[in-house]
Amino acid sequence: MAVLGPTPAAARRFLPRLERRLSGFSLLPLSLARFLSDRAAPSRVVLCPGGASLTGDLAFLESVRRRALWLPPGVDLWGAIAGLRGSHEAPPSGASTPGPGRSRRTSALLLEGDVTPASARRAAASEAPRHWIVERVQSVRIPEAALEQLRLRGIRWSVLEPVEVIGIAVSPALANARGRWKKILPAEAPVWVFPK
Repeated sequence: MAVLGPTPAAARRFLPRLERRLSGFSLLPLSLARFLSDRAAPSRVVLCPGGASLTGDLAFLESVRRRALWLPPGVDLWGAIAGLRGSHEAPPSGASTPGPGRSRRTSALLLEGDVTPASARRAAASEAPRHWIVERVQSVRIPEAALEQLRLRGIRWSVLEPVEVIGIAVSPALANARGRWKKILPAEAPVWVFPK
C-alpha cells in the first residue's frame, strides 16, 4: 500500500502511526510525483498531506484528486473493454450505470500503454471521442500543464484500475477545515487525525 505525501519525508512521518493502524500491510512512502511515475505503484493508497500549512495540505489534496483519483468507465464501456480483452472481471466499485431514460450507448477511446504528450496531441487532433480510458493513472506520462490544456479541449479520463483511497491521515487544522475538502475525496475513506 502506498503512503502518499507531498514529499517522501512527509509520508514517512506518518509511517509509525499508520503501521499500528494498518498492521499486516507493507507501507511504501511516496511523493505524489513518484507515485504517478512508478508503473508498479500499488493502487491502494493512504493520503498524508504534510501538515506544514493548511494551504499546502489543501493544494496537495486537490492535486491528488485532479491527477490520481480518476473514476472507472461506466459499466457499459467496462463490459465492452472486458469483452475485447477476454476478461470476466466485474467492474470496480465506482463504475456508473446510466440513469433511467438515459441511453447506454456511449463511446470512448481506449489508450493502451503509455500516453505521451505526442500521442495525446495526435488523439486530441483527431475525430476520436473526448472520453479517454487508460489502464492506470501511471500510464499517463503528460505534464500537469498539458493535462489542463486537454481538459480545456473537453478531454475527460477514466481508468481501468482506479486508485483506492484506504484512509486519509490529517493534521488537526486540516480536520477542522474538512468542509473545504471533503467533497473532492471519496466519502467512504476513513479520516485519521494525527497531531504533528
